[in-house]
Amino acid sequence: MNTVPTGGGSGDPDRYMFFATRNRMPSGAILTAASGTNYVCTKIVVNTPQYKTRTFRFHLSGFASTEGGNSPQETVVTGTIGTPGNSVLVDAMYMRVGSTFTQLQFGGSNNVTVADQTNGQWTDAITIPDVDPESAIELWTFYHTAVGEKIWPVYRIQKHRGERVWGASDFATLQGFMSTPDADSTASLDTSYGQQAQPQYYGPDFMVAKGDWDGRPVALGFVDSIGEARQEYSSAADARGNLGWLRRWLDKSGGIGRIPHCLIGMPGAGSVREYTGSGSSIATRRRDVVREIIAFNDNKWPFTVIANQMGQNDTASTYAQFFTTNYRSLVTRIRAEYAGVKIVAFPPLGRTTITRSVTLTSVGTVVTATIASGTNGLVTGQTVTISGATQTEYNGNVVITVTGPTTFTYNFVGSATTPATGTILANELGLHSEYQVYGANNTWPADGTDASGKWRLHDDIMAQTSACCDAAIDTYSAWVSPTRGGGWPGMLELPSTTLTAQAGTDGVATYNQIVVADASLFRAEQTLHIYSGPAGIARLSTQVIGSIAGNVITYQGSSAVVMPVGTVVRPAPSVGELSPVSFIHPQPIMIDRIANGIAQSEKTKLIV
Repeated sequence: MNTVPTGGGSGDPDRYMFFATRNRMPSGAILTAASGTNYVCTKIVVNTPQYKTRTFRFHLSGFASTEGGNSPQETVVTGTIGTPGNSVLVDAMYMRVGSTFTQLQFGGSNNVTVADQTNGQWTDAITIPDVDPESAIELWTFYHTAVGEKIWPVYRIQKHRGERVWGASDFATLQGFMSTPDADSTASLDTSYGQQAQPQYYGPDFMVAKGDWDGRPVALGFVDSIGEARQEYSSAADARGNLGWLRRWLDKSGGIGRIPHCLIGMPGAGSVREYTGSGSSIATRRRDVVREIIAFNDNKWPFTVIANQMGQNDTASTYAQFFTTNYRSLVTRIRAEYAGVKIVAFPPLGRTTITRSVTLTSVGTVVTATIASGTNGLVTGQTVTISGATQTEYNGNVVITVTGPTTFTYNFVGSATTPATGTILANELGLHSEYQVYGANNTWPADGTDASGKWRLHDDIMAQTSACCDAAIDTYSAWVSPTRGGGWPGMLELPSTTLTAQAGTDGVATYNQIVVADASLFRAEQTLHIYSGPAGIARLSTQVIGSIAGNVITYQGSSAVVMPVGTVVRPAPSVGELSPVSFIHPQPIMIDRIANGIAQSEKTKLIV
């Protein structure tokens, strides 16, 4: 029953398939209903495939998953594990195509109660006039709890795409927005736009549809924070709601066309924890929801192929545990759950550290810094961030003079203590790829040791070792530095632009906009490191893009730094995270580089 046509062949108009862009699994920080906004309506906008759709079902979950070190565990609940908390009452749900609202029902009722720590509820099947290919569908979910009760997190609202979240103290007030569907969101709910702190509101997660499916691949994706974007949150989404390189690549129209997909992982997900566990480590509810789809789908999968992007969080002290115990354990469970399914794997990206340990001595107002591992990648005139000195006068953003293969100097106010004490680090923010240090399990090249485990995994995936996959789509060449094997590109290896108008006046008055020669290089949520010209290596400011209009960039924050015409604006490839400070998650400039760098012809590997 689960055999599917090859790509381009005839499909099955009576088979529910994953179809929507944008949909995501519940995960993140749980919300608490506030007085005056405990009744909520979310309007989420999803986009349809390159074929007509007409019969739909949508799912609302009674749980959410953790993000981070123990993810995915479906233990973000309104109560405590084993003791359900409050339910969420769904007052109504509608889909809107064009200007037409269609009410969705639950077992013949217009409303439903979603209980905590349950798989949740499905809407009844609804058939509407054919929805044209590549259309937008709005999904309006009205729900409430008592003030002080909790709600599972799902969506950060993408308001630049017309999404909204409204709050009120009653259902009737919210219904009024159906006549003003573009009204601004409720201010108290619409906070921290484009940031990780932006609240995540309730809405449908799994979405399936029948229509003129043409037999093209449809992917069920197992992903972590590298695939399910960690450095893009909402304002960076494209016109079809995609965040991250994997969604963007799958949804491009090149090759065999847009690939419908449902990604069921989240940041922090590890293979060894996915689709297994119970109690306080449960990660099987999403699996069980897919089983529900198969049950009402005449025993047919709503997908044709597995896209497995996992592996980033599977690292272990020995490669045997990394590959066999961790990574391949999920592969075994997938093959048992979906007998005969094709698994296409995407190897993980590398991880590098952008700091080096340094010792500091001083004479008068001159500091001599010594890096035992070398100053390779550092150049005279660039800015380096010194941190960790107990004597804080040594710390800060300093412009250096390289004096030898292991030393550089910089000026400071002077200190009564030399050498400086503490755990001291020199961070150059990723300007040069040569300065990066390979992270644990990421030593390049793969040499058969545990230290090169990430790249051994890459090689085993590409070779389909031990049936870990049936095909592989490589990410390496689209991601890697052009000059440093196994390393991230440095900022000097990425596109940059310059200021065309001075920003700032006196170093006191603040501003939040700059004008550049070419803002098309960037998009919202990109971190910018801004350097004095023309060499562009002495850093003046670091900002995050809030929005772009033409060549005018608006910051999420503000600055008072005076920056003349010709100042160099560089995009960060990643943001330094954790300890030691490392490049892990791609920023928008790298997300585009990866999504555009993997050939669309590789999609043929998804064909069954």
